[in-house]
Amino acid sequence: MKTLEKCVRILTLFGELNPSLSVADIASRLSLPKSTAYRYISALKVHGLIEEDTKEGDYRLGAKILELARSVSGRPLQQIALPLMERLSDKTGETVILSTLRKQEGICLEKVEGHHALRVSHERGATFPLHAGASGKVLLAYLDPKEQDEIIKRVGLAKFSKTTITNPHLLKDELASIKEQGFARSDGEVIQGTYGIGAPIFSPSGNAIAALSISAPSYRLEGKKRKRTIQLVVAAAKEITNVLEARGVQ
Repeated sequence: MKTLEKCVRILTLFGELNPSLSVADIASRLSLPKSTAYRYISALKVHGLIEEDTKEGDYRLGAKILELARSVSGRPLQQIALPLMERLSDKTGETVILSTLRKQEGICLEKVEGHHALRVSHERGATFPLHAGASGKVLLAYLDPKEQDEIIKRVGLAKFSKTTITNPHLLKDELASIKEQGFARSDGEVIQGTYGIGAPIFSPSGNAIAALSISAPSYRLEGKKRKRTIQLVVAAAKEITNVLEARGVQ
């Protein structure tokens, strides 16, 4: 029971003011030897409750926390979005992803599988970078420019493929274009041979709180179908936004 209590206390140390903590931080706050704190952290890490942060030596809450949170009732965004995601998947045949920000990265909240045997998607709870891919760029585009700069500086712009944008100035230009046109496109920026389309979902207060996206092999999103899919993704995201506003969901 004492071990369980210590593990729970470690989890509750994290929050908006302390999104990431080092072993030394945790040991100090709980008056534990560093070796003991590290042992508890290692156990929590095995079960996905804690994971390593982008800053070497620091830890943050893991994706498993989101999975546990999803089992709690009252998930208005997912509940509202899911039937509209299913409709979008039926119209396009592709997998539809709902994602949001988690600190300085994106995280998949919900997905609806497409009809094709060959699919491209994230698993629920999976995290991804914000500078590459349609979902990530949508989430990044609507942040305050200072927040964008902080993420670019702290997280960096890792190269995943030959089309990944790794130049900060080019990325900022791309983000400005996304805000202007209202959607993002990704041509193999994370995985070559794939094409992604994403659009923002807004809260009643006007904040971009999530991204709705489709990702598929490039050959299935070419020509007129690509243009039509962009229209469908943007329309579905706007419909979710409208329902959130009608219900007053922030």
